[in-house]
This record gives sequence, structure tokens and C-alpha cells, in this order.
Amino acid sequence: MPFSKYRTLFPVTTQKIYLNHAAISPLSTRVTDRLEWYLDERGFGDIDVFAKAKEIREEARRTISELIHGAADNIAFIGNTSEGFNHLVNGLPWKKGDRVVLTDYEFPSNIYPFKNLERFGVEIVYVANRDGQIFLEDVEQALTPRTRLLSISFVEFSNGFRNDLPELGRLCRERNIIFSVDGIQGTGALPMRVEEWGVDFLSNGGHKWLMGTMGAGFMYIAPHLLEQLTPAFTGWLAVEQPWDFFNYRQSLVPDARRFEYATANFMGITALAASAGLLLEAGPEKIEQHLLSLGDYLIDQLSELGLEFKGSTERNHRSGIYSFGGKNTEELFHHLTGQRIICSLRNGLLRISPHFYNTKAEIEELINEVKRFYQQ
Repeated sequence: MPFSKYRTLFPVTTQKIYLNHAAISPLSTRVTDRLEWYLDERGFGDIDVFAKAKEIREEARRTISELIHGAADNIAFIGNTSEGFNHLVNGLPWKKGDRVVLTDYEFPSNIYPFKNLERFGVEIVYVANRDGQIFLEDVEQALTPRTRLLSISFVEFSNGFRNDLPELGRLCRERNIIFSVDGIQGTGALPMRVEEWGVDFLSNGGHKWLMGTMGAGFMYIAPHLLEQLTPAFTGWLAVEQPWDFFNYRQSLVPDARRFEYATANFMGITALAASAGLLLEAGPEKIEQHLLSLGDYLIDQLSELGLEFKGSTERNHRSGIYSFGGKNTEELFHHLTGQRIICSLRNGLLRISPHFYNTKAEIEELINEVKRFYQQ
């Protein structure tokens, strides 16, 4: 098992089989050690850790830059995915008749910020999914000369369908459409290449596949889009010389840090620096192959037991999320929980989402418990 050396970093493995990373990930000791340091410093160390916290924030920015293959200057820290989309929505000029294209299979974080534009006469267009899958030709049909922006998930939360970001980016570039991505269900589990794929905007919470704490995430803004965005909120830390307190004539910093306008969630960013660093060390490409391999086994074995896989049969459209429908899935979910095998129940589907430290042996134990349930 390529990641066996990392299992000791996750104390959860001594207590349960945790397969619910699409909801929230457990913290590794790499993260909790950094958090303990932070709390010690705040409690009885330096107390004022602002300078150290700023250094850690830049460490996190550089690490995330490597993880998503996007320039560090184009990354800003946010509280959650919804916050990122609200910066995007409220930072652009809109006019009546503009169109925003979404899909009807999105998590609501990637819906409601855009729906808020309807009060300005912006039209929201939904691309219909086909049995949980988003087809490129359906998206292309929805794009018109009035389309200003397309926003879509890297990975769909319900069934793990991986959208073709490179091709979607190409469609948007050809039509001068802003390409916005909700990355929370993919970044950390799959390779992400924002510059190569033409992603203009990426919003990403940190508590799922990135394995950080709740309330700390990031957004990426491509340089040409950054020039168009006016910060809807601003504050003392968004300017070039924030410690020059009485100089009120300052310009905003020229990069994405202009959206980090006040005291940040430094504790959460400290956790994110550690968790993103661990994932970068493990290797996104290797993590992806491991999760696809575990998924192959899950699909094969659970299909034999009568459960129906609800994702794509094509590997390039799969991710770390595997959802199954079948007989008595709610009761099966509760049975597995009672056996300390932690999954999710979403829209009547059993959703299984392992991460890189999970093993085939753990998946085998899950399969054996499913067998026991149906043999009762």
C-alpha cells in the first residue's frame, strides 16, 4: 500500500473506518501538532502571534499554489466556498439580460450566490443532468452570446461525477465566458491545474478533501479576472502599507490579497498550511490513482451484492466519491455506522468517500458488513 507510512498520522484509524471525506475529514497529527503550537503561543507564549501567523499564511499560499498549479499572488484566503462565490458575484458589474449558466446537480453553495443576481435582471440557466452526469454538449448548447459566466463543480457532491474541466475551460475561452469552479469535492483528492485548464475562478473550502479545519479555505482568481473584480468589502489589511495607519489615501494591494481585508482566521490557515503540505507530499496524482483503484473494487463488489453504482462508468469521470442505491440503503447506512464504518446518506444514496490513507482491507471490511446486513 503506497500510503501505509501516513496511516499513523491519522488517529481515527485506531477507532473506526472513516469513509466520509466528502462531508468532513479527520485531522492528521501534522495538523493537530501545528494547532497545539498555535494555541500554546496564543495562551501563554508570545500571545501576539500576528507576525508569525502572517508567515504561516504565506507558507499556506505557496503550498496551495503548488497544489493547484496556480500563481501564489492569485490566491486569497476565505472562510468557505460560499464566501468565495459571493466575492465573485459582488465584484463584477452586471446588467439586465446577462446570463449565468449553472447545472441542476450542484451543491447549493454554487447556486445561491448566483441566484442573488436575479434581482438585477440576470438570468440563471440550469443545464440538466442526465442520470447524475453532466454532458459537455449540453453545457455547450446552453452557452450563448449573452452568457457572462459558467460555474460548475470539479466533482459533483452527490455521486462523485468528475466534470471535464479542461474541455469546459476551452469552451469558455473560445466564447470569452468567465469559467468558475467549485473545487471542494476534488482538490486534495485529484490533481488540479487551474492555469492549464483555463479556470478563471476557483472557490474551495478546506475541511473536506484538503483535510483542514472548518472555516478556512481559499479562492484562486486568474490575473485577467482580478483586473475586472472590485472588492465588495475592504479593510485596513487590503492596502499596500497597512501599518501606516493615518495614511487613508493608499491603494489596494495589486494581487488577490486585496480580498483579505481584515484579521484572518489564522488558526484555520495554520491548519490548512499543514494539511495541504501533507497532501502535496503524498502526491495528488498518486492519491488519485489510489482512490480510483479503491473505487474499482467497491463498484465491482457492491454491484455483486445488488447495489447500483450511481456515478460514471468512465474512470476519467470518477473521483473519490462512490454513491450506491439499492434496497434499504437507509437501514444499511445505520448498520454500518453501528459497526463504526462511517459513510454518508445523501438523497437516499449510500455515499462512500475514502481518502489516501484508507486501505483495501478497510474496504473489504465494509463489503463484509454489507454482506452481513443483506443476509440478516
